[in-house]
Amino acid sequence: MVKTEEELLKEYYHSLSAEAEEVPEMRLNTAIRRGITRSRRSSMSLRKRYALATAAAVLGLVLLFSFPRASEVLKSQGAAPDQAAIFQSYGPFEKYIPAVMTTNAVSSAIEDGLVQRVTGVTAEHNGFVLTVDGIAADQKGIIVLYSLQNKTDENARVAHIQLTSAVSNPLHTSLGPDNSISPKRITYGYEVRQWESDDAGALPNQIKFELELGKYKQFTPASADSPLAKFSVALPLDREQLAKAGETIHVDKTLEIDGQKIEINEVYLAASGIYLDYTCDPLNSKQIFSMYKPGFLAGGSGDYSYLALRAASFTDSGGRLIFANDRSSTQSLQLQINGILALDKQATQLIIDTDKQQIIKAPDHNLQMSIHNTEKGSTMVLEYDSQAQSNSIYNDLMLGQTFTDGAGTVHSADKFDIDIPQRTEPENAKSIPHMYYRGLGSNKYPQPLTFTIEAYPALIKEKLSVPIR
Repeated sequence: MVKTEEELLKEYYHSLSAEAEEVPEMRLNTAIRRGITRSRRSSMSLRKRYALATAAAVLGLVLLFSFPRASEVLKSQGAAPDQAAIFQSYGPFEKYIPAVMTTNAVSSAIEDGLVQRVTGVTAEHNGFVLTVDGIAADQKGIIVLYSLQNKTDENARVAHIQLTSAVSNPLHTSLGPDNSISPKRITYGYEVRQWESDDAGALPNQIKFELELGKYKQFTPASADSPLAKFSVALPLDREQLAKAGETIHVDKTLEIDGQKIEINEVYLAASGIYLDYTCDPLNSKQIFSMYKPGFLAGGSGDYSYLALRAASFTDSGGRLIFANDRSSTQSLQLQINGILALDKQATQLIIDTDKQQIIKAPDHNLQMSIHNTEKGSTMVLEYDSQAQSNSIYNDLMLGQTFTDGAGTVHSADKFDIDIPQRTEPENAKSIPHMYYRGLGSNKYPQPLTFTIEAYPALIKEKLSVPIR
């Protein structure tokens, strides 16, 4: 039976929607709040997913033997032509196949020859060896392929990563991934990072890749312990090639949901991701916090990939969404959103009497609050009943960094510690509530306290799409 492109798209989005609801919401929210979502599960076409996964399984057997025999082993096992082609396309980065097999942004960059091989970029400290094998830099970010050799008996993890210029200006800073660096082994990994500044012309000819290792403790930040090792290596940047990297598409199209307008300004496509910049109409009656479930559908000829959201940043007037990328984006490309998160502009204040633990003013009745007191101070705990709205909202509940007390004095919340109380969800819980924590210090303020809402799970559902090309 021959199916039309429309029917194929409907089937694809139906299956995609079912898969999307299975993504643990808490993990996604945490990743976004870190500033970047390293999407190890970025969707890809079923054909490539199968071929790459099979190739990685074969590589697991190959690693038991010496690398020079890899091609012979593949041939003797009757490897499919597309698997052999994948190995060949990885060239010197073949050993990274298991690490990048489910990440189209990185695997496509390697297969398309966008990753530049680097040699001699290595450092050793306290029995650990860091080696950078390849980089792919563009105007918005960088992909780094690196290995960590653990010669010790310690189980370690990457606690901190930073990219700096020659004058130590931070270009990107973030927590490390959650994976373990096992003893007596070499672990291969990658990082996809965005520059903190949009001025690619100001990037130097060389940057520093700084990495810190800590002890691996499940569910515990490695930074809480003394570091096991610290590294700083220099990475070369070709500024001339950097200026040519990627493609900018000026979209200049308007989306309208519930009378609220969003201008899609431009899309930048490069190895490190797809960057979508948008602004909200200042005449909107609602404050738009973010789009709901945005994604790109890319491809053609019946073979489509869903390019998932990996990171996001927001301002009062708009934001930037960063998606995983692969070679399918060179074909037709369509932005798909499922609504917006927004509140009336006069409803963005949250007024609470923290002495009485009472909410005086909130956007709705779905919000609860409590105070958690320790020797270090008080933490305000906000809980939003997620059953009141759909799950999987990635930018759900956030407050501004300052608050005003009853006497009109403004306080900065950045200087106060946050202590998160233990919490156990019932086994029969149907959903996970949205949680937010705000340090209050001594909590001895004239009441009530007024906070500014910067994100809230007020969902306005409507499916819209915008053709990018």
